[in-house]
Amino acid sequence: MNAPISSIHPANLLTYASLGAGICSVAAALQQNAAGAGAFLALAALADTFDGRFARLFSRNRELEALGVQLDSLSDAVAFGAAPVTAVGILLLADGGGPWAPVWWLAAIAYAGCALTRLACYNVSHETNGRAFVGLPTPVAALVWSSVLLASPGIAGASLIAVMLGVGMVAPIRISRPGGAGLTLFALWPLVLLVAHMARP
Repeated sequence: MNAPISSIHPANLLTYASLGAGICSVAAALQQNAAGAGAFLALAALADTFDGRFARLFSRNRELEALGVQLDSLSDAVAFGAAPVTAVGILLLADGGGPWAPVWWLAAIAYAGCALTRLACYNVSHETNGRAFVGLPTPVAALVWSSVLLASPGIAGASLIAVMLGVGMVAPIRISRPGGAGLTLFALWPLVLLVAHMARP
């Protein structure tokens, strides 16, 4: 078995960038910087949108290609599963949260569990699902959180959003992969969010 360091490949740079942006979102939240947290979530989703296309620019053997798929899902688990609800929770519960705190964290755990379940299912079934996603993609959920951070949601509202997104990620709904003009329009969402967060005072 090769050492893990031998699997580090430039094809995965955008995947690592998405992971880093997700962690930076939590770091911004620790500074009570909601705009920074939202902007980094949008940046993570933008990097993830193009990481597969970027990776295909490189020549890789089948093992490295398979590793890239796993690495992408593991990165998504952090950047879109754990980071959004951790960042939002830090921002919402700066004053302790009172009796609503347990409600939020239960909703956050449910959200993260659904995100990981969705990603695990993708790993084992993406080759049979063709050009469709089953369940709400985790980057879309993160973009919803980035959008929500523009509105400073309350704990009750954020808890409801977490549950709804969690259900959406594991629901048996098929969503076509965007391509061409559709992909361009989708990429505008995180770009608009980046500008909106950066423009906040």
